[in-house]
Amino acid sequence: MSAHTDHVYQINQVVKARVEQILPFGIFVCLPGGDQAYVRRRELTQAGNLDPRQVVSEGQEIQAVVVALAEPGQHLELSVRRAEPDPWDTFAESFKVRDTVTATVKSLSARGVYVQIVPGVDGFIPSADLAPWPVEQPGDLLWVGDQVEAMIVRLDRQTKRVRLSTRRHMEHQTRVREVMALLGEKDIVEEDPAGEEETGSVEAEDESIDPAIVERIGEILVVDDHDEVRNPLVKWLRRLGFAAKGVGSPEQALACLRAKRYGLALIDLDLSGQDGLVLIHHIAKISRDTRVAVVSVPEWLAQRSDRLAALGVTDVFVKPLDLDEIRKMLVRLGRGKALGALEMPECEYDEGGKEKEPRHSFQRLGEMMRSGLPLATRLEAGLQEMVRLAWAEGGLIFHLDPNSRQVSIVAQVGELPLHQEAMYALGESPVKDVIVERNEIFEGYVSQQAQRRFSKLLALLPFESCLGVPIPAGGEVEHALFLFHRQPDAFSRYRLRDAQAMAVLFSAALESQALEQRIRTISPFLLSGHLTAGFSHEVYNKMSGLEIQLRNLQADCERLRSACSPPVETCDLAELGRAVDQVLDVALNLKDTVGLFRELLQAEQEEEVDVNEVVTRTVRLLRPVARRNQVHIETHLAPDLPAIYGSAIRLQQVFANLMLNAVQHTAPKMTHWPAGQGTLQVATSWEPAEERPLRVRLTDNGPGIHRQLWENIFALGFSTRPGGTGLGLFIARSLVESMGGRVMVERSAIPAGTTFRVELPAA
Repeated sequence: MSAHTDHVYQINQVVKARVEQILPFGIFVCLPGGDQAYVRRRELTQAGNLDPRQVVSEGQEIQAVVVALAEPGQHLELSVRRAEPDPWDTFAESFKVRDTVTATVKSLSARGVYVQIVPGVDGFIPSADLAPWPVEQPGDLLWVGDQVEAMIVRLDRQTKRVRLSTRRHMEHQTRVREVMALLGEKDIVEEDPAGEEETGSVEAEDESIDPAIVERIGEILVVDDHDEVRNPLVKWLRRLGFAAKGVGSPEQALACLRAKRYGLALIDLDLSGQDGLVLIHHIAKISRDTRVAVVSVPEWLAQRSDRLAALGVTDVFVKPLDLDEIRKMLVRLGRGKALGALEMPECEYDEGGKEKEPRHSFQRLGEMMRSGLPLATRLEAGLQEMVRLAWAEGGLIFHLDPNSRQVSIVAQVGELPLHQEAMYALGESPVKDVIVERNEIFEGYVSQQAQRRFSKLLALLPFESCLGVPIPAGGEVEHALFLFHRQPDAFSRYRLRDAQAMAVLFSAALESQALEQRIRTISPFLLSGHLTAGFSHEVYNKMSGLEIQLRNLQADCERLRSACSPPVETCDLAELGRAVDQVLDVALNLKDTVGLFRELLQAEQEEEVDVNEVVTRTVRLLRPVARRNQVHIETHLAPDLPAIYGSAIRLQQVFANLMLNAVQHTAPKMTHWPAGQGTLQVATSWEPAEERPLRVRLTDNGPGIHRQLWENIFALGFSTRPGGTGLGLFIARSLVESMGGRVMVERSAIPAGTTFRVELPAA
């Protein structure tokens, strides 16, 4: 990539460019005259630290400002961020003190939490203002990436600083709810919260290097063969308080690492005599505890970008170095924060520095096999990877029905033609041997050595090399993985080992599917167990009322009998009639309560479903449990909501699980904050422009859900509640997806509450 240019550019000049290459640490662009330029990651957006692959796409036209002229052999450097309006101007015009904002947690310190309100505008929440109850450590309440709702208590446009308070926002919301309750939920004008007088400046984000950070990181090794870079960098690190050492060759670096432990190594990729990537590979073998960060020019990084992540590189810094970026990395590393990974293919090197064949990581596939994706999708993804890894022409997963003994294909990858009429004879083929006898197959010359044995399988598809392994699941074997190739001796013995490993992943998918099916089957009984206490309470109350009314009726009847000799008019017949009416009302109410509970255990059927009606029935069923947990349930149902086609029983189980989850998570928060009242709002809406137009939102004022857990909470067995089973949300998502819908966390502000959104397709 030539950096030569015939055009004259000036600092701060605004230019247009087209994106040519996107890397984790920046982008390369082409200017109208054909010149190339580079944009660092932090100069792409006001947010400063977003992955460029999430910001721009190849071929996109951008506008940028020239920030550094091209040096010999290097590119012009641009900034997209500086070409945009200052976000502070818009923010300061739109918001004022006592306004509420939603912000994202950027970092935590002992003094409080730093948040991003909008890209380019940050704020600070002191520890005392994080919640209405005492918070000892901010990390006990909030994680990086969480959303919070907070009130602006100080806004300084000159210094560009904002101080916020989650505590005041929550206290204000509580006062508003109390007033609304007194006024019967009539419209009111929100009053300004009573505020304390703010004094002093708002803290800037704490990025200082304290002794604890220095101790946690340990000694730093700088590997760069340019004295003019290495020596000043070592001196700068020592001035920050670190023990730092600089070396100029890979041999010296390895000798240092063998002699003592280094917490971090800063390595230049362009080392004389050896590629820096090879050195990093050797460091991983010598000292697995040593973090590695890479420094180099953009052009060199671009050529090696697809190898950095595979070697576990912590961060990448572009020359000329920005010391502020390195300092921020040291702070994050010293505070134990996760640093962004570079998502690139894996690569390894042998002892001589020669690149080995890329090796696929089974970790991602393992997560997929346990995910909630359809079983066919999971099996096909694993089979596709196995075919790629083994250089096979085709792959099949067979299933042998234990009753009919018929063989079917559940997943297929590759271009080999299949003769479907041959499927009927596979019950007496090597497929049966692998599944029934649990024997592995490894044949490289079928036509010469085993044509008769493989005749029925050869009738299905042409091949010369064949590899087959059983796929056990739940102690039984009903599936087998087969790989095929028309060339002889196409597979090595190592591929048999890989196939065995893949079979283990397939086993996980099959067992997960079987478990999910069993859980769906018993989900009404699991849910009924949670509701039993509330159900029993309601039934006992109604039975007690019925008993009292019957005793009163018995007394009235006794009075009537004793009054037979005198005139009957002396008996209060009107009172007797009212007693009978009351008994009938209690009996009917009891019947209705039992009916709601029995609905959960009924067989489901597909029909037109009134979602509002299902919500209403579920709320009635959950109210006893909610009352016991001091949580008030409100409904806001859209009128004239169109019906959907599906299972009312299944949908009721979904809503019951989501409501029960909200109640159980909201109740503990009320013990921390007695002034608050637990609430759960259930609202329906019809949004015709959406793919799934019927929406149900369940909003609680519980403690909230950490942003990193928004997907994890739906996983089988995952629970954030002590003693939780981790089944409720898993069942809810499974049932919704079986009806063609979706359920997700729409928003969650800690510690203010969470909204779940259920999306359902139209009838």
